[in-house]
Amino acid sequence: MTKIVRIATTSLATLENFAPPYNLAHPDPAETLARALALIDAAGAQHADLVCLPETFMTAGLPATKARAIVEPIDGPTFKALAERARRHRLNLVAGMHVLEEDGIVSNIAVLYDRDGGLVGSYSKRHPTEGEIDAGITPGTPAKVFDTDIGRIGLAICFDLNWPELWAEMKAQRADLVCWISAYEGGFPLQAYAWLHGLTVISSVQSYTAKIIERSGRVLATTSRWGRLITRDIDMDKRWFHTDNQAEKIVAAQTRYGERIGVETFGEEHVFSIEGCDPTLDADELIRALGLVEYDEYIARCTRAQKRHRRASGPVAEPAK
Repeated sequence: MTKIVRIATTSLATLENFAPPYNLAHPDPAETLARALALIDAAGAQHADLVCLPETFMTAGLPATKARAIVEPIDGPTFKALAERARRHRLNLVAGMHVLEEDGIVSNIAVLYDRDGGLVGSYSKRHPTEGEIDAGITPGTPAKVFDTDIGRIGLAICFDLNWPELWAEMKAQRADLVCWISAYEGGFPLQAYAWLHGLTVISSVQSYTAKIIERSGRVLATTSRWGRLITRDIDMDKRWFHTDNQAEKIVAAQTRYGERIGVETFGEEHVFSIEGCDPTLDADELIRALGLVEYDEYIARCTRAQKRHRRASGPVAEPAK
């Protein structure tokens, strides 16, 4: 029943001097890359399965002319350094970069490398800001979700936060996790998307507060000014249920399976979760044994029932006189 994935994410605070008085810095790309690689090494030492770096982390804070001067193709030296670190530490890696496309276009992309350092895929920021477009960034691709050994990973970048349909598309493509890499923190909308679409959301930011958010919308861990790297274990086989016609089964589950499971209830939302504490316990078998219906299937069933019984649209007939 348990499929534990260790997630790591980062905040680089690229624009801040690390020594007092902590004034704004003018980042050096070589120092920025060294800082990022050091954080990947730390994640690797903690046996992370996935680590995230922020949006355009190499060019953060640079004037547009300087940023464009160091933009690389997707097989450039920085991309190769990231791939090598993924391979060295046997982890999946998401990072944000400006990239020079073959046709000369500059895109703001997120790349995903697997444990062998292979490029699983990339996503080009679909919703850049006006300022980015004026600086020569081309709006990118539809939502993309990629298969990995830890689940299906969707990618989103910064200003994409403001377009709900992109997140709905990632859900429709059966994303398990979304890595949202950004210049800023994003705040509550990330929690809302986690809850609305049943996603684990991992943010990585140029600023201070990166987050790991579970599908309940609860923030499990955050980085800070002092802690640039966080890790958290997530059970990817944790199951979620609505209490309708199932609340009485909570005690039945606790009685039947005892310490082999962990149960958590969310009173205001009328939702509960079950996760395994015993790796030999099969989640599907538990669900069948207790006659449980998972949350997403319950909502789908209600939707089908509503469609069957909804009156056809049109004018309402006048009552007979």
